[in-house]
Amino acid sequence: MTEAAGSADAGNPEAAAAPEAASAPEAAAAGGTFLDGVQDNDLKAWAENKQFPGVEQALNSYRNLEKLMGADKAGRTVTLLGDDATDEQRNEFYGRLGRPDDAKGYGLAPPEGQDGAFADWAANTFHAAGLSAAQATQIAEAWELHRTTTEQQITEQEQISATDAEATLKREWGAAYEQKLAGIDTAAEKLGFTQPQLEGLRAAMGPVEAMKFVDSLNTKIGDHNFDYGEVQKTNLKTPEQARQELSELSMNKEFTDAWLDKQHPGHAAAVNKKQMLAKQAAGMTP
Repeated sequence: MTEAAGSADAGNPEAAAAPEAASAPEAAAAGGTFLDGVQDNDLKAWAENKQFPGVEQALNSYRNLEKLMGADKAGRTVTLLGDDATDEQRNEFYGRLGRPDDAKGYGLAPPEGQDGAFADWAANTFHAAGLSAAQATQIAEAWELHRTTTEQQITEQEQISATDAEATLKREWGAAYEQKLAGIDTAAEKLGFTQPQLEGLRAAMGPVEAMKFVDSLNTKIGDHNFDYGEVQKTNLKTPEQARQELSELSMNKEFTDAWLDKQHPGHAAAVNKKQMLAKQAAGMTP
């Protein structure tokens, strides 16, 4: 019997270990717990506060937590900041969300045709707000698209406005359009208008009213010594001016007599003048 017992102890380690495996329940029965062997006092106190009945329940609790959070999320979760969070806590929080160490880490390029001032401002603002590099890039790309689209729309609208203004003034000024246009450019230069001032005038009054305003200044100044370049300074009139003059001539007996009497010395000149005014009244060049 002694030999059999001795051979069992020597040849069957599992049988020898069996009393140790049962030590936890035995310890619990003797007044201890399965946590008696935990060396970390804080961890032990935390586990004791949870009041796990045994190892199996503790492991099962962890497994359920892992199912909820996902094993792939382990070590990648964050805790929302409280109102009393310190700067150090905020920096750690934003860093885990993907914020670079400093504003330069965003690598934002300045918009085309601009210096780096705006890009620097945006990067510093993004960093202070705690944005990740991906978020900053997305916002910067969206802003650039918005900026270029807006500029394109403004350019297109200006082109449409300029085309509409040209058509409107050609109808109103008729044969005098080119002459007035040259007069406006010359008058603006002589009056000392700068290009930004003219653009501001167009923006404030609209292109049609702005051109009429400068034309009226040219007319009121009465300086007929302006050099109009290739456009000769002739007696071209707007349709409205031509109609007004035709109306006045129709009440002028001397002109009417010359126009009606083929034998009159001024008949040819009267006919020619009336024909020229009639064309200009119709918006045509005589």
